[in-house]
Amino acid sequence: MLLNKKNVVLSLVFLLMVFLTVVAFGSEQTNIKVGVAFVVPYPQTAGGFDRAQYKGLQVLKNEFEWEVSIAEDVPYPKQSQIIMGYLDKGYDIIIHPDNGQIDTWKELSPKYPDRWMIMMSLADELPNSPKSAAYTPDFYSYGNTLGIIMAKTSKTGTIGVTGGVPIPVLKVMFSGIIEGAKAVDPDVKVLVNYAGDWNDIPKNREMTFQLIKGGADIIFTVSGLGTKGVYECAESEGAKVIGYCYDAYEDSPNSIMTSLIMDYESIYREMANNYTNGTLEHKIYNVGSKYFKLADFRGSISPEVEQDVHNTIEEYKNGKLKVPYKIHDEI
Repeated sequence: MLLNKKNVVLSLVFLLMVFLTVVAFGSEQTNIKVGVAFVVPYPQTAGGFDRAQYKGLQVLKNEFEWEVSIAEDVPYPKQSQIIMGYLDKGYDIIIHPDNGQIDTWKELSPKYPDRWMIMMSLADELPNSPKSAAYTPDFYSYGNTLGIIMAKTSKTGTIGVTGGVPIPVLKVMFSGIIEGAKAVDPDVKVLVNYAGDWNDIPKNREMTFQLIKGGADIIFTVSGLGTKGVYECAESEGAKVIGYCYDAYEDSPNSIMTSLIMDYESIYREMANNYTNGTLEHKIYNVGSKYFKLADFRGSISPEVEQDVHNTIEEYKNGKLKVPYKIHDEI
C-alpha cells in the first residue's frame, strides 16, 4: 500500500511538472512583445502599403495574442531612437515595415544579435546578425502586373505613376510597371514623378494633376497619407486610379478602377508561425505572386476589356507573356 501511495505521489508530481512546462511554454509563445515604427501617422488609414502592414500586425495581436506596440509619424532619422527604446525594454521582435528603414535595420541588427529584427519589405541582403530576416514580396513582378493592367485599360496610351519619397523599392516597382506596360503595348507612354513627401496631400494632388495634364488617364500611386490628394485630383479630372496593396474602393468609389491587393495578413501569419514553431531562419523569404490578388473592377471597364486583362495576367503568370527585367535608373 505504501509503495502504491508513493507511486501515486510521484505520478502527481510528474504530471504537475508537465503541466507547468506546458503553461510556461504557452506563456512564452503568447507573451511575445513586438515593436514597430511607421514613418506616417495613422497607418491604419494611410496609403496602401502602410494599411496592409497594419492589417498584418493585427494578425499578430488578435490571432497569436502577441503584444504589439506601434509608433507612428517617426521620421527616418529618428527611427533608431524609437527602436532602441523597444529593444532596451526587452522586446522580442522588431518589425521594419518600410524599405526606407533599411539602413536602421542593418545598423541595429548586429548590435542586438539576440533579438529578431525583421524587414517586411524589399531587401537584397541581410545584416550580419543571426536573428535578422526579411519577408520580401516580388515588387518587380507586382509592378509588371500593374503595368499590364494600366496599359490594357488606358484609352489615351499614357499612364501615370507617382510616389511619395523615392526609396529603392519604388524604383524596382515603377521599373516593373514600365516594362510590364511595354510588354503589352510597346508604344505606351509612362510618366513618373514624386511628391517628395508621404503626408503632403496638396503636393500629391499637384503631382497627379501634372500626370493627367501630360495625358495619363490611369494613375498608380504609392504616396502614404498623400494618396488622398491623388484620389481627389483623379476624381475631379476624370482619371482612374489603381489602389495599392488593399482594396481602396471605399476610400474613393468614383476614382478607383480596381486594386492590386498584397495579402500582408498571410505574410505576417507565415512569419509568426515560423517564429512559434522555431523554424524562423536568418534568410530572405521571397514571397511571390501567390500573395497578389486583383480586386473587383465593379463595372469601371467593359466586360471585354476586363476579360482581356485577366487573360493577359494569366499569360504572364504561366510564362507565356515574357517581361524583361530592367531597372530604370532615370526614375
